[in-house]
Amino acid sequence: MSGLLRGAGQGLLLGLLLTAGAAADAGPADIAKALAAPLRPAAERAADARRRPAEVLALFRLGPGQRVLDMVAGTGYYSRLIADVVGPTGMVFAHSTEGLIAVDELQPGWSVLKRQHPNVRLILGYPDRMRLPDRIDRVLFHMCIHDLWWEDAQYRIPRMDPEKALKKVYDAMVRGGLVLVVDHRAKAGAEPRGETLAHHRIDPALVKAEMAKAGFVLEAESDVLANPEDDLTRIVYDPAIRGRTDRFVQLYRRP
Repeated sequence: MSGLLRGAGQGLLLGLLLTAGAAADAGPADIAKALAAPLRPAAERAADARRRPAEVLALFRLGPGQRVLDMVAGTGYYSRLIADVVGPTGMVFAHSTEGLIAVDELQPGWSVLKRQHPNVRLILGYPDRMRLPDRIDRVLFHMCIHDLWWEDAQYRIPRMDPEKALKKVYDAMVRGGLVLVVDHRAKAGAEPRGETLAHHRIDPALVKAEMAKAGFVLEAESDVLANPEDDLTRIVYDPAIRGRTDRFVQLYRRP
């Protein structure tokens, strides 16, 4: 596992890795097989170098038969990979909204992904008011937890309540389940709604505080996607920094 694991929860994480159903956990070979799957779109393969999915997914302790919630799943980049790792006995609930899926349907096309992966189910709704599936083992917020503070008329995204949204995630999960958060780093102390609207970034310290408020326990952090050359002042879609933002990675446990 590359990247720096740090924090008080490191020992707990290592203990879990050694004792909690290790035989059922996917290893590097399983993740590599998913990455090499012939059905993966070329655009997703091209994104691997900057997203480093092998190292990110190594933190997630995926395994066959798990039920995984991929929040604001975008074009399905991670939904596709996770579906291959959890296999036909597992299920990936790929979340989006009506407004976003109208865009994402074009790139690469959710209809294609669902046809190729019968264990992917698309669920639509606003995170603070929708009914989530139950018995969720893993939750992924890949570059989207900041969206809980986002609102946009064009994409029909209303103002949401992040506290309610995270509580819904907590209640949907099994005990011992893991939440992996990857997002674009904002400057320390940045006000979340203004920062999300301006730059689509969020302060990692604020995420920690909100996750703790919801009941989650921080297990580990990784700097695998860090970029100290990002000055944190640009919107993440700026060509000068797109795909190379300074991203933080946090792993949480649902007690």
